[in-house]
Amino acid sequence: MSRIPLPVIQDKAPLVECTSCGQCCTYVGISINAPSRPRYATDVLWYLYHERTYVYLDGDGEWSVHFEARCRNLSADNRCGVYLERPHICRGFDNRSCEVNQPAEGALTFRDPRAFLEWLQANKPKVYAKIAASHVPQALRPQQRVERSVRRRAVARRARSGR
Repeated sequence: MSRIPLPVIQDKAPLVECTSCGQCCTYVGISINAPSRPRYATDVLWYLYHERTYVYLDGDGEWSVHFEARCRNLSADNRCGVYLERPHICRGFDNRSCEVNQPAEGALTFRDPRAFLEWLQANKPKVYAKIAASHVPQALRPQQRVERSVRRRAVARRARSGR
């Protein structure tokens, strides 16, 4: 008797309930302009220069800045202390589409300026080129550029010395 392997149907993980998670109660997020222009790209840099601040690009291409700030009404067990009287903005959250139950495909989180600049250089090279010299500190510029300039200076020194 031969055995035929049967496909295994996996159940979806159960939804994490809003009243037990509290993730959305640990930050304040505000929509920002996409870094499609130098001004907007340097705004993102400014946000990322601050502690406990990160920039989020969701799966739909929407950009936001998030400030890590735990809600005063969130108890130690991650339950809302004012759930029945919570503000309208809290009532608008839906656990079926939150970042815990539905992680956005293609979403990116930038927690430091260097990661954002690398993304900008790869994805928006014209914008990056416009801000690189005047708005990006030397310490945040790609290492490879520093190495090239060091090599150029070494070649120039050799040329001046006649080697």
